[in-house]
Amino acid sequence: MDQKIIRLPANRTGRDFVLGDLHGTTDLLRALMAHVAFDPDKDRLFSVGDLVDRGEDSPGGLALLLEPWVHAVIGNHEDMMLDFLKPRSDQKYPMESSGGKPDHAFLFNGGEAWFGDYRMPEGVKERLESLPLLIVIGEGSERFHVVHADLVRNLLDPVGGSASLPEDEGSAPKGTGKVDRPEVLFFTDADIDAGLPWEESRYIPGFDTFGTVVDSLTWDRSLVHAINMQRRGLLVEGLALEVPGLSPTYCGHTPLRKPRRTASHRFIDTGGYMRKSLESGLSLAEALTDRVWTARKHPDGKIAVEERTFDRIGE
Repeated sequence: MDQKIIRLPANRTGRDFVLGDLHGTTDLLRALMAHVAFDPDKDRLFSVGDLVDRGEDSPGGLALLLEPWVHAVIGNHEDMMLDFLKPRSDQKYPMESSGGKPDHAFLFNGGEAWFGDYRMPEGVKERLESLPLLIVIGEGSERFHVVHADLVRNLLDPVGGSASLPEDEGSAPKGTGKVDRPEVLFFTDADIDAGLPWEESRYIPGFDTFGTVVDSLTWDRSLVHAINMQRRGLLVEGLALEVPGLSPTYCGHTPLRKPRRTASHRFIDTGGYMRKSLESGLSLAEALTDRVWTARKHPDGKIAVEERTFDRIGE
């Protein structure tokens, strides 16, 4: 990627929308854009990444990158795809192949179903390689962020002592040191503006190993883990509806039944490709408002769009 963070001005002439994980469900996207009367001459569409895999039209998802009104961050599925295109010796996500199984994480996680017959249009690979990890839009009260996973800096679990959340390694801050409760730490606007510590390391749930901030922004599930801890009755230090100093942050990566708002984050991955669930679908949020819509395809092939509300956690 050319730049890890891209900054764009506030949209003073139209509206900004943020799209959850597309995963090739371009039919649902078209329905959402028609429903909100999206105007490509004035409005902008921000994507939290994962344009490809699992749905029916991954090529159509990638084609969106060529549209001037689309601004996307890299998701873990684009990360895996770009890695697959590298020489085997340079790959980060190779897999041992046996019994006809895929030999790379990209193929294993959906790429095998469509990439073999795909012919990449001119300009798409260049756009993929230039996707940032984070987009910062506007300033002051008009500021919001778009990232794939979350802006958690560290998650510590001294209570559970879970092997899946070790807190004794890595260079990330260790928090207040309280031993009676889990704690979640966040990056703030000031951290972003000063320059994120890209090589800082910690254990990353979802990545399931230690990684850097680069890995965290595309793979992390720490905030979802923290929410689940609190729902099990644990008091999680740092988990509130808003994080002081952190502007609204739109993210995806973890499919949820409903759009969710907590810790200044707006989760909008509601599983657009999961056609078996009555609640799943592709979600689109209007930035800096509480408006969010979900499009679903019913068994008869008809697409319905529903306006929803964010589940609020931490009030």
